[in-house]
Amino acid sequence: MGTMPNSRSYPEAPLDNKGHLIHDEASQESLRQLKSIGASLLYGFVALVMGFVNKGVLQLWPYSNTLLMLQMAASILIVYTGSYSGIMSVRPFDSSSAKILIPVVFFYNANVAFSLAGLQVLKIPIFNALKRLTPVMIIIVKFVIGDATPSRKVLYAVFTIVAGCFIAGIGDVSFDILGYSMALISCVLQTTYLILVEKSGSDKGFNSNELLLYNATLSLPVLLILILGTGEAFAAFSAFEGLLTSSRFFFPLVVFSLIMGSLLNYTLFLCTLWNSALTTTVVGAMKGVVSSVLGFFILGGLKVTPLVVAGISMNTFGGIWYAVLKYYERKKRIHDPHYTKSGQNVQPILPTTTANLHMKFSK
Repeated sequence: MGTMPNSRSYPEAPLDNKGHLIHDEASQESLRQLKSIGASLLYGFVALVMGFVNKGVLQLWPYSNTLLMLQMAASILIVYTGSYSGIMSVRPFDSSSAKILIPVVFFYNANVAFSLAGLQVLKIPIFNALKRLTPVMIIIVKFVIGDATPSRKVLYAVFTIVAGCFIAGIGDVSFDILGYSMALISCVLQTTYLILVEKSGSDKGFNSNELLLYNATLSLPVLLILILGTGEAFAAFSAFEGLLTSSRFFFPLVVFSLIMGSLLNYTLFLCTLWNSALTTTVVGAMKGVVSSVLGFFILGGLKVTPLVVAGISMNTFGGIWYAVLKYYERKKRIHDPHYTKSGQNVQPILPTTTANLHMKFSK
């Protein structure tokens, strides 16, 4: 007499090659963490290269708004080419979605415009030191809106970053008030922009390709009106023609800048969506360590004074200290889900927010 079949069927548990049970949730979390780290490293590398590429182009061709417009046009071309070939996943352009992203686009373009203007005037080590103030501003904003309360050690690291900026500024013999102002304004704009990207991406269901497409499409007409209205377009075109004949490296450098500009936008969105606004700025600060050292020697260099060296070293140390603190807070948070500082949730260095994206895409 046969046995009655079980009225309930159970899926066969997945086993590895040694017969051990595979924990799907743990493996999926590991995969998400690997993607998070990969997005961070990719953004850091592209941002490092892009800083020197932009500096090189602007030294030869000082028309930052025209360069930005060309980078936006290149981004649109790359996204649509990728979508048509099936490499990128992009939903059709939607006017209601465009309206949602208007604030993101505004702050992005304002941030990049001020950054390029500051980079055009300042030496790279000084520019990097000032841009390290962005994580400081993000912490302040998130504290004000109640997202996180920084620990005392994090505040010490923040103080080190800020103090290093002041010391480097005092020792900078080529101090340019306009360049410093542009860089500081870009920090404020980038803080607002990154937080908006974090909210727009994880809460409204945009992926990195779509953020790149919407940002470039909405930016292009505004930048075109700007460069035509100010007369920059005509001066830039005239200078472009002259450089084509006088420098054989200029055109390849511009093309490389357009490609890298699109890739930078993509990796920035990707890093912010897979991680957080805070992680993106920490990665940018770590990238600045390498570019600051290189910036002392290439593309015009920086006149070395004791205060400049002390300030930039202090600023860089603060950035590294800050990143290490966030890493250990993350580890403690993983081992103890209820871990908080001062009664508030601690912002992890590599959180994953893509679970929200997957849920919204599947609805």
